[in-house]
Parts: sequence; C-alpha cells; structure tokens
Amino acid sequence: MNQIRKGERGQTLVLFTLMLTGLLLFGMLVIDGGFFMVKRRQAQNVVDAAALAGAQELPDNPPAAADVARQYASLNGFDPNDLTITFECTESVATVCNPGANKYDTILVTARATSPTFFGPLLGIVGQGNSCWSKGCSTEVHAGACRGACGAGSSAVDAVLAIDHTGSMKEVELQNAKDGAKQLMTVFDASVHRIGVSVTPPVHSTSLCDTVEKWTDSDLTWLPVGLSSDYQGSPHMLNGNSALVKEMNCLDLAGNGDVPGPHTDLAGPVTAAMNELLANGRANATRGIVLLTDGAANVYGDPAAAAAMGARGPCDYAYKVATLAKSHGLEIYTIGYGVDENCTQEASNSPWRNKPASELLRQMATDDDHFYNQPKTADLDPVFQAIGSQLAGGSRLVK
Repeated sequence: MNQIRKGERGQTLVLFTLMLTGLLLFGMLVIDGGFFMVKRRQAQNVVDAAALAGAQELPDNPPAAADVARQYASLNGFDPNDLTITFECTESVATVCNPGANKYDTILVTARATSPTFFGPLLGIVGQGNSCWSKGCSTEVHAGACRGACGAGSSAVDAVLAIDHTGSMKEVELQNAKDGAKQLMTVFDASVHRIGVSVTPPVHSTSLCDTVEKWTDSDLTWLPVGLSSDYQGSPHMLNGNSALVKEMNCLDLAGNGDVPGPHTDLAGPVTAAMNELLANGRANATRGIVLLTDGAANVYGDPAAAAAMGARGPCDYAYKVATLAKSHGLEIYTIGYGVDENCTQEASNSPWRNKPASELLRQMATDDDHFYNQPKTADLDPVFQAIGSQLAGGSRLVK
C-alpha cells in the first residue's frame, strides 16, 4: 500500500512539474507576445502619422514629402533609416498624378517593427534557440496616404466658382479661367463634391450664354448654375450635357451691345454664391467660394443693397460681403489674375479709396493661404488644382 502511495506521489510530482512548466511557458508567451503586439501597434501609429504628414507636400514635391515623413518618424522615436518610402498614383488625372513629371498624390511608408524578448532565450533549453521568440520577433507595417481630392472617403465639398468675364479679361485670359475651372471639375469627385457657378457681369436666366444688357433687367442672374453633382459622366471625365459644363463652355466676354462702362461688380457674384451655399449647401460639407477676377470692383449691381450695408464704394461693398460670408463659416479663395489697378471708384471716406485691388482680394480671402496672385496669361490649372486639394481636405489614409 505504501509503495502504491509513493508511486502516486511520484506521478503527481511529474504532473505538477509539467503543469508548472506549461504555465511558465504560457506566461512567457503572454508577456513577450503582448510586448511584441504593443511594439507593432506603436510602429503602425508612427507610419500612419508619417504618411499623413508627408502627404501634405504632395503632389508637387515628393522629395519634401519623404523628408517630412522621416522627420515625423524621428520625432516619435523611430529610426528614419528603417523607413522605406515610395510614391504612387491613386488618381489618373495628369495634373494630380504624373510619374513622368515626378508628381504623385500618394505616399507609401513601410517600416519594420522589431520587439526584443525577455523570456524567449530560455527556449534554447528545449531546442528552440533559432525561433524568433528566442531572438526577437519583427514584422513589417505599412501605411499609405494621399492629399486632397483622392482616395476613398474624400471630404464632402460644396463650392461655387465666381468667374469674371468682363471685357478686360480678353479671350486668352477668359479661356484660361474657364480651363482652370473645368480642371477643378475634373479633379473633384462628383459623388462627394458639388459645384456651382456665379459670374460677373450677370447673364440672362433664359439664355445663360448671353451677358445682361441692362442692370435692371428682371431676367438677370448672378448664379446661372446652382450646386450640381452631374458635371462628370464617369470618374474625372466631364459630362458635356450638364448645365455646369455647358455654362462654362459658352461663357463669353461682355462686349458690344452689353452694359456700357464698368462691369466689375464683385459683390454681386459673391452674394449669389453665399446665398446658394447657405440655402442649399450640406451641413457636413466644406463650403467655399472661389473668386477669380482681373480687376478692382468698379460698379454696384445693387446700389440699394450696398447702401443697406453701409458700403462706401464697390470695393468696400465687395469686402463687406466677403466678411459676411466668412462670418457664416464659408471659406473664400480669391485669384487675382494680372490685377494691377486700384480701387478708384470709392467715395472719399471709403477705407479702400485708391487702395490696390490685389490687397482687396487678399483681404477678402479667408487668409493668405486662400489668396493667389497670378500674372495675366498664366496657366491657371495648377491654381485651381491646389484650391481643389485645399477644399477637399488635407491628407487621408488610403492604405
């Protein structure tokens, strides 16, 4: 009987030893495995943030994007030499992504997450000395980010383009403005970005290609096309049958037979754009106005409305309307296209009397980053592309 009990005690000791060994091994696995998972998650957070930071320099400066990504990784305790950075195109629009011109909209960041082990080396005792658990485990983490109107989940945008088509624009300048506006329509994603157009001088509501003949004409409209989402027939391909594209194609210069004298009322189209965005803009969308003109405001389209706002001249009226629009949370981008004149039609007590029109446009914009000053005949496609990226938001993760 004692012999049997001794045998049972021996079996119990063996079982206890095996169980204790298993518990110890499981504890080692939990501690080292948990530490590895923490390190991997930390590395993933770093590459995500590095990609988002680097994407802010895209699409025009991939080298700067890579530098920013590495700097951000370094600031977060990661060796920048352990990063692999490449670029690719998410969109097929040449002005956004063109490898031949070293222009990309997406940055890809890869890093290796390595975690040392605390208990793994003990496994050498049981013949597992070559396992990653005994030496330290590593794995790759990846992140991809793009900037602006690219990738899935692009921010909703409602924007109205206010285009100057007065006679001073000339054929080449107006065509450049129309091409730039259409470039924005191409870069945007019509499924989430809506666009409208307002114009100065106004056009006839029943014949949108014709400029107004009298300022008091009951058929005039500053907003020939409201916020629309049918301007693309397929992704990044314009729909020639949409009212927006048709209006942009047919918009002509104010000339013979139209209102004589000054035509540049900047307050009119900005007011129309503001009213459209406040009435029909989406609550979850970024709402913006993009104003392009080649000169100073020099006429009132609506003297009574100007007087009601206490305006002391056309430039002052335009400034007051822009200030009101910004107070409603609307973003305003202004493009001065070869503007080299002053506000000469102001009252003697106007704060804008004889002030440069370029300064007026700068003050009308949300801030200096929303103001563009371009020489006459310059290609406006990059300007509208940059504005599109700003409106659509900053960088976003796509991988």
